[in-house]
Amino acid sequence: MFISATITCFAPLAELVDARDSKSRSFGSICSTQIWGTIRIIVKLSKYKRIIIKVGSAVIARPDGKVNQKILSAICNDILWLRNRKIQVLLVSSGAISLGRKNIMLPNTLRLSESQALASHGQIELMAAWKKHFNNHSINIGQMLLTPAELKLKTSSNYAIQTMNKLLELNLIPIINENDSTATDEIKFGDNDLLAAKIAKLFKANLLIMLSTIEGLYKEKDEINSNQSLIINKISKIDSKIRKMANDKDISGKGGMKSKLLAAEACMQNKCDVVIGSGLHPNPIKRIFKENTATWFRK
Repeated sequence: MFISATITCFAPLAELVDARDSKSRSFGSICSTQIWGTIRIIVKLSKYKRIIIKVGSAVIARPDGKVNQKILSAICNDILWLRNRKIQVLLVSSGAISLGRKNIMLPNTLRLSESQALASHGQIELMAAWKKHFNNHSINIGQMLLTPAELKLKTSSNYAIQTMNKLLELNLIPIINENDSTATDEIKFGDNDLLAAKIAKLFKANLLIMLSTIEGLYKEKDEINSNQSLIINKISKIDSKIRKMANDKDISGKGGMKSKLLAAEACMQNKCDVVIGSGLHPNPIKRIFKENTATWFRK
């Protein structure tokens, strides 16, 4: 199956720079990323048989600690779209600590025990939200909480793989998260971007989709001209120039563009494509395939 799109959009350069500097977008926004010019993209969706989808905390949780129900509903709709095309989907979901803040009042800077307490409570909220929206499509889910130690040890790693394979065989969607309620600063992935890359390697995935609050990796301002998109659409090699473009971490999550580049680099070494796009749109996964508003990492 080939999906193609032709996009034509004209806007003053000032609007282009403003779009780049914007750190959050939501349904109903007047403008997300503007594109100047006409760009045609073709993606062979049938190439991908097993896809890992990683959803960031800032996509799932609102600033008040509540679930962004519209976004989760849109993501579940798109996962159904993929499954209807015989594509296996594993979901890596952040958000437990952010959602835990809804009912537990703690300062922004957390001690380890406080972070673990928020994760313990927020994980219940997180899974309840996913269950609610997948139930609308009669899709059952299974939860997997992992630590780096479990994936480093061959025996426990094999058990985790067996469990997730069985969930897929039973037509369930595995929802994976780091076990923040027991992880310590010394033994943790640090963010789910790296966890998703590890899962992609273990399961020999073809594609890792990372849904964030941004459209992809943005070009340096001095590289923007009237014939180019703000987004770097394809990266075949991550070098020092690409690494310098990575901004600081997202406010609502532990990971930012730097960790996404590390995850992308790890995946590319294992022949797994990666795409970074915004999760703050209706049909965010379809949008990545149909529009030129994401960054693809492919050799």
